[in-house]
Amino acid sequence: MRPWFWGAALVLIGAYYLLQNLGLLSWLRGDVLWPSLVIVLGVLLLIRRGRDSWH
Repeated sequence: MRPWFWGAALVLIGAYYLLQNLGLLSWLRGDVLWPSLVIVLGVLLLIRRGRDSWH
């Protein structure tokens, strides 16, 4: 993973909880967000691994 990945992940998680507490993300629930993030991460890993195997 990229060196900035964990820092960016923590910033996104913190921003999500802050905005959720402020009531600005009432339409985006955690039970929808987390599975979506896992799916996106899996797709990105597959794409990266596929690209690396071609080189």
